[in-house]
Amino acid sequence: MITVLEGGLTAVPGFLAAGVRANVKRRGLDIMMLVSEDGPVPAAGSFTTNLVRGAPLLVTMEHLKDGKLAAVVANSGNANAYTGKQGIRDARQMARLAAKLLKLRSNDLAVASTGLIGMRLPMRRIEAGIRAAVEELSSSREASLNAARAIMTTDTFPKEIAIRVNLEDGTTINIAGVAKGAGMIRPRMRVATMLALIVTDATVTPAALRAALQNSVERSFNMITVDDDTSTNDMVLIMANGRAKNRPITIKHIDKMFQSGLDYVLIELARMIVRDGEGAAHLIEVRVKNARNEGDARRAALAVAGSNLVKAAVFGRDPNWGRVIAALGYSGASFDPSKISLEFVSDRGRVNLVERGKPKPRRALERARDIMRCREIEVHVDLAAGKAEAVAWGCDLTYDYVRINSRYTT
Repeated sequence: MITVLEGGLTAVPGFLAAGVRANVKRRGLDIMMLVSEDGPVPAAGSFTTNLVRGAPLLVTMEHLKDGKLAAVVANSGNANAYTGKQGIRDARQMARLAAKLLKLRSNDLAVASTGLIGMRLPMRRIEAGIRAAVEELSSSREASLNAARAIMTTDTFPKEIAIRVNLEDGTTINIAGVAKGAGMIRPRMRVATMLALIVTDATVTPAALRAALQNSVERSFNMITVDDDTSTNDMVLIMANGRAKNRPITIKHIDKMFQSGLDYVLIELARMIVRDGEGAAHLIEVRVKNARNEGDARRAALAVAGSNLVKAAVFGRDPNWGRVIAALGYSGASFDPSKISLEFVSDRGRVNLVERGKPKPRRALERARDIMRCREIEVHVDLAAGKAEAVAWGCDLTYDYVRINSRYTT
């Protein structure tokens, strides 16, 4: 059973957080810190597959080689990406300074940055912010919220969640996370700009943590799209301090309830990101069932969720279901077009638009227009080609998306 708790990172015992302003960006908090009170603990990460990777990712990947982390320091307003050797030096300096102040080894620190690409970090401001963040570290509810706010860029609200779940051995554990992301969202991560930090008090080995995290990433962040742009700085990190004293979760036995809890946290954060897509007015959930295999189901769902024509139609509440069919056709999934069934669903009801390859009468379009008035719209697709299924999430394409991204640097 999963119980949603109030709060974010600090809802998990043993973790401290802070968010402060260092004038890295024009307004708001912009330096965050997350610290394990127990020192280095098992940790894992998932990173962008973009060939161009931000300096903080390269440093963090190196520091994660031993499967442990003790803290994370992050800034918003500047991605420290495509900044050459100096960018690497700056990312290392962030880790060194934070480690010195926290009495840790610099290799125990993860570094993250999000914001503009191609600009040097304002290191004097960054360093002052790190010092201030160390002074502000706390287990309070406010500290967690400030940490979530400090990694925001074009986000319109902080994204955080905390849950409690009972493991298979009966132990109760906590999992919590924060994320940021609103644009440049189509994470393609492996062992998103989007950034997520997850903590838990479960006892988990580093290998099991890596496997569980990647499983969850595949079902969550790798199934969202705002604009089909994959960032240079997409990163998900998880730390597990073991305070719950459960039977150790290992690579040979990844507790099903732990996996379910982690899936829940990452999916909720992923949904928050697309709900907050730059300028978005609607969240689009695409459910594909009866695909030939899981790969086909994922390809079909993401093609529909990422189609600019589908996104524009949703913005205009235009039930142009032909655009969905077209996206399925170019997705790469294998199916018989004459067997497709298609529904639009929302809190206002559901309407069948295509059944086994046959379009419904025109009056179904009027019903669909009414259904599309809701903030969240589901597109249900039956490919009638097998038994596999997948879910993807996206958002509509609005005038505001163009406005925001036409003046991002200015």
